[in-house]
Amino acid sequence: MSAACAAEAEAVTIDTTFIVKTPPVRLDKPARTARASVVLMTGGNGLLSLDATGTIIDSTGNFLIRSADVFLRHGLNVMMADATPAHPAGLTFADRLGATHAAELQDFINAAMNRWGKPVWVVGTSNGSISAVTAGGFLPALAGLRGVVLTSPVTNLTIGTQPTFNLYASRITVPTLVVWHRDDHCTFSPPAGSAALFTQVPAADKASRIFEHGHSVATDPCGAFSEHGYAGIEEEVVEKIAEFIRRGERD
Repeated sequence: MSAACAAEAEAVTIDTTFIVKTPPVRLDKPARTARASVVLMTGGNGLLSLDATGTIIDSTGNFLIRSADVFLRHGLNVMMADATPAHPAGLTFADRLGATHAAELQDFINAAMNRWGKPVWVVGTSNGSISAVTAGGFLPALAGLRGVVLTSPVTNLTIGTQPTFNLYASRITVPTLVVWHRDDHCTFSPPAGSAALFTQVPAADKASRIFEHGHSVATDPCGAFSEHGYAGIEEEVVEKIAEFIRRGERD
């Protein structure tokens, strides 16, 4: 086994200049040997407010971003994607479903593959799951995409964007994991919508994971520290995501 193949998992940030930065992600113990790579698509407007070194200075506490260290511990390289500078005001639903964003997703995948040479998954949460649906269902298909993970997926879109979202979902044939919280009260991501999305995806290799409990401290049901954001059960949720991604991957 080469030294490259045996490398420990690494976390980096990237924006739409596609220059990879390496801000510190602290672990009490070294990360596990990397088996795959994840491109994490944050929710909301997609902005991480990266500084010049690539350090995240305002992520609103997004579930995926605050759990980067947990992904590392499970042997997954982590690339955290920012919408700037191409989208200084952030990403709308229409932006996330457009050809320009699909090209950006392709470049994120390319950057992850070039850096680590491991299978690449696009993982989105909340609005970020719209990006993951685009990654999985856009045509022409994105090269190098191993699979997608949709957590607390936004399934109630606007009238103008819902048909495109549904079309892309109906085309996803890469391995797909759909994750939701049984008590998600965000009106844009109801549990029934997540269940329907799972049924709609035609991938032969797909699974769903439904969670409960935790300790929401958010007044906003769509907030990062509500059930929508898996407050209090982050490690359990990431563990199940990592299990789905790592299975079958071999160095």
